[in-house]
Amino acid sequence: MRRLTIAGSVLVLTLVLALPAAGARSASKTYLSSAQQGVADVRAHWWNASAGWYNDTYNGAPPSMPLARLWSAYPLFETLVGIELAQPTAANKAALVSFANSAAKLYWNPNIKPYGGYGYYPGMVGSQANVYYDDSGWWGLSFIDAYQATHDPAYLADARRAMRFIVGSGWDSKLGGGTWWDTFHHHKTIEPLAAAIMIGTRLYSLDNDKWALGWAQKMLTWANAHSFNQQQGLYQRSATDNTVMDYVQGLMVTANWELCKALKQPAMCTKAQQVASASLSVFGQNLNWAPMYDVVYLQWMLEYYKESGDARFYNLAVHNAARAQSQALNESGYYLNNWEGKPLADGLGEEASNLELFAWLAASPSPS
Repeated sequence: MRRLTIAGSVLVLTLVLALPAAGARSASKTYLSSAQQGVADVRAHWWNASAGWYNDTYNGAPPSMPLARLWSAYPLFETLVGIELAQPTAANKAALVSFANSAAKLYWNPNIKPYGGYGYYPGMVGSQANVYYDDSGWWGLSFIDAYQATHDPAYLADARRAMRFIVGSGWDSKLGGGTWWDTFHHHKTIEPLAAAIMIGTRLYSLDNDKWALGWAQKMLTWANAHSFNQQQGLYQRSATDNTVMDYVQGLMVTANWELCKALKQPAMCTKAQQVASASLSVFGQNLNWAPMYDVVYLQWMLEYYKESGDARFYNLAVHNAARAQSQALNESGYYLNNWEGKPLADGLGEEASNLELFAWLAASPSPS
């Protein structure tokens, strides 16, 4: 039963608190085990056998649309990637490939003009459906990660079509740039823009895609000019909304850093370092937005750590993983509380986001 993992979680927390550096290194196998056990429990308790896919909530409610929204399934996708990166095996790869192939089919809406896009619900194929550009962003990032774990070029194509949707119909070419939140153009927001910049950066580094690079540079230039909060030193939601979100910073820091290295532009490395430091100042050590969002920030800051050597962000991930291990488990043994122990919901996204953090920590080398 999952209840038995609570004791293990307390043990991990004790080890990490007692021996921060050594405990973080030795916890890698425990993180991997927690992620793998969690994936098995998700399969047992969120799987909808009749639909052949996962439910959005533990109870499968509401009955009319019980299946996982894309944003809920995204952390499970990333968990499977992290597990395969941490422990490459035939079984782990097969689990990732099965999920990724289903994801590419179930959420793709070919009828959204002009290119098609990933919808938020499985089987959404109507041409009049409202589709959110950031959903395509999350799926595009996962397909990039799936490629890096499997080396299957089909996933680069899946990521590219996600980016094409964002820039092809989500970019506001009439009113000065920026990306729309949805196909009904309710308002502009930086989430799909940041995701597309990161997708484009990786498509260039992995596949020499100059079209993707051109768009990544164009969007980043726009964000620096129109969506940067000078007071806080962070990227804000839009030119008219000064809200700063931690996961946006993770994407933008890593994109700036990777473009700096690929294009040999030191100023971009400086920008990455400045935004990274500002994010620590603004968001602090105890992340408290929600695990689903905070883990995206931590995943991409772990990427930045691996590339830059900035161990502050490995330590940040370890610190919040310890909070998750000790506080996020509810009375039934599922990760359905926040990292301060307060109940959230019984959603797949709440459970899987914690597993994603454990998997990506398992896949990240500890500081030497």
